[in-house]
Amino acid sequence: MREILEAMYHSYGFDNVMGIAYCNKFLNELSSYRFAEIFVFQAKRYQLRYVFDFLLSTPSLWLHLSDIEWIDIMNYMNPRPYPLKLSLDNGYFADIHFLAKYIRVNSIEVFLRQENFRDLDKKYVIQYCQRDIYSLLVDEIDLEDLDGDYFVSKEEIENLQSRLTSGGIFSPFNFDEDELIDYLKTEIIVMSSS
Repeated sequence: MREILEAMYHSYGFDNVMGIAYCNKFLNELSSYRFAEIFVFQAKRYQLRYVFDFLLSTPSLWLHLSDIEWIDIMNYMNPRPYPLKLSLDNGYFADIHFLAKYIRVNSIEVFLRQENFRDLDKKYVIQYCQRDIYSLLVDEIDLEDLDGDYFVSKEEIENLQSRLTSGGIFSPFNFDEDELIDYLKTEIIVMSSS
């Protein structure tokens, strides 16, 4: 697995083929590995932008995942490093970030409610989110590429969001910037009082 993922990373963008068209060349090989392993390997080694490009280009690897499988991925990403000493483009929080920004489910809340996750990891997740709040919000530029050709389609994402929120574990992530700032402040207060 490592060899495939490293080859993908090092040749990405060099042959003028990117997105789904690029990643499709590797899907047969990747499909024999657990997605959680693929995700964790990449998120802990590569820049966030690349991890997002990879995810948005390989929907067949993760569109079928259940809410419990996403929580397992969050668990595999623990322990988390102190986010304020990392570059903004680090991938150590890519699971939380991807689910919130693109799938539009409240991965922050789900992460914070996991009793078996360390309080320190929960604190780091909040700090990470507060550090660059705007990056958690999807914008028009992000949406333009979600066409099913370059990246996964908006419809596939909406179907996944609907499926994950119907399970009762995830709720929709429908914040504007000010609401998200207030939400994170509230979560800090809740964590401090427990």
